[in-house]
Amino acid sequence: MKSVYEIIAKIASELPSDCIRIAAKSLASGTQCDDAVSLWGGQLAHRKLIADFGAAARTVGLSSGEIAAALLSAATTAENFFAENAVDILWTGPTTTAVPVRRMEQSLCELIDSAREKVLIVSFVAYKAEKVYSAIRSAIERGVRVSFLTEASKEHGGSLDVDPADILRKKFPEAEFYRWDNADPSHPAVVHAKCAIADESRALVTSANLTGAAMDKNMELGLMISSRRISSRMAAHFAALVTEHVLKKV
Repeated sequence: MKSVYEIIAKIASELPSDCIRIAAKSLASGTQCDDAVSLWGGQLAHRKLIADFGAAARTVGLSSGEIAAALLSAATTAENFFAENAVDILWTGPTTTAVPVRRMEQSLCELIDSAREKVLIVSFVAYKAEKVYSAIRSAIERGVRVSFLTEASKEHGGSLDVDPADILRKKFPEAEFYRWDNADPSHPAVVHAKCAIADESRALVTSANLTGAAMDKNMELGLMISSRRISSRMAAHFAALVTEHVLKKV
């Protein structure tokens, strides 16, 4: 049998926090453990977990109040973790009624709109993404530093006929532009990553390029990650690529 502490941690990650708090309040007032967990009776999917908790709680020498404190601590930790590490599914293309998803274009615009200091946008190509362009223009006008990393044209050692940086620079001359200086012509490679990072606190990782078709018509999948820990690591990785002269400002 798992320890009561392992079960409490699982309860905190799987059961609604309001149910946990109701039971903890009951335990703190002196209610016996079996009676307190009966308050979770409506959680049919978690009956075994609740039964395991009741059995484990009887084997340890903890008072009802001590178990209540452990439950509240675990629930609060789980709430804070999920609040700081939220992940949403993003989608472009046909939708279903089975899984609710957020639209890619709307989500990217929201991420850019949320930025107060800086935004990095990485895409293979970029063209005709007018709604996203509008969000970028608004960000620049409120003082946000916007940077782009895109694939280069053949003229600059890349694979494209037209350089996306040239297209974007005409629209956003205030922005910063970076290019991958791939110095090994015997092993050609391209900038195939697609992501956006705002203020090192939120990140969007996606299959979609910064194009109108990818934002509105294609079948594209992405994730919005509301986690400072992950977003800051992504931003630090790109910053190191610049510092180490893998990416060059153009």
